[in-house]
Amino acid sequence: MAGIIEMRNSGPRSGYILALVMGILLVLGILLSALLRLPGGLRHLVMRESREVQKVYDAESALLLHLESMSSALLPGVPPVWHADVGPYGRLCSGDSSLQVCVMTVSALQKLDFGEWLTGVQAYRARLREGILSAPGLRRYSGNRRFFDVPGNAYMMVNDGDLRLDFSGSMKSLNAYVSGDVTVEGSVRFDTLRIFSLGNVRMGGNVCVGFLETVGNESVEIGGQVHFRGIAVAGHEIVLRGNAVAEYPSMAIAIGQNGTSVTQSDGVVFSGLRASLPGNIVAEDSVMPSFLGGSPVIFEREVLR
Repeated sequence: MAGIIEMRNSGPRSGYILALVMGILLVLGILLSALLRLPGGLRHLVMRESREVQKVYDAESALLLHLESMSSALLPGVPPVWHADVGPYGRLCSGDSSLQVCVMTVSALQKLDFGEWLTGVQAYRARLREGILSAPGLRRYSGNRRFFDVPGNAYMMVNDGDLRLDFSGSMKSLNAYVSGDVTVEGSVRFDTLRIFSLGNVRMGGNVCVGFLETVGNESVEIGGQVHFRGIAVAGHEIVLRGNAVAEYPSMAIAIGQNGTSVTQSDGVVFSGLRASLPGNIVAEDSVMPSFLGGSPVIFEREVLR
């Protein structure tokens, strides 16, 4: 699928995409004709499965047309496509209430000036902050807070103090806005961890995060045995050390007026984007956040029933 998606902004290539989709639909029609000759009970079962397969192909066809900026009118009857921002990623879905095909995307790295990077990152920071502070279940604290057991609430705001998370176990989602520094340690699995700190963020221990969004106004340090996929943004520096592992496509972006840096120790495994701006982007990096625009690159697909 990724190879198809890279064929963008070209008339002949768009024609190839349309021919491919039409070919798939023709094969499905031939298969359906053959299935009609099966015995009644088996035919009912197979027909049900074939309808689901047809829905999958219809949804994938709609996604392909959308990704190639082609009109859905070329294939009447395909379902609509809707988009949502998920942190640094984009999520595209198509289908109906009984079956949906969804893909997660980033953008292919392209040349942008500093102002474009800054505008995009600032807008992202604002969305993350608002998403935490506007949550209906937000719990407000004042002064330093330490949690050595799994917190009872998923959204918290810590004013005039620091936050320390140091516990074992698992937690589906934790979202924190903190006026001071944040430390995350222990041995815990977060499905989702979102942190917005006006100070520094430090992550260590044996923390595992399925989806990470962390902003430190000053710095972000990720070390120990931390394992994650997501994005870290800092106004001054990002330090990757120890045996930390960042799965593809993760992003470390230090962006400010001057003196920014992203440093990585030898034991770190990082797959994605490391950018210090104004300044450098690591030569082998090839993706950037979807909120900066550009050609989409699919990295995950799922069928939801």
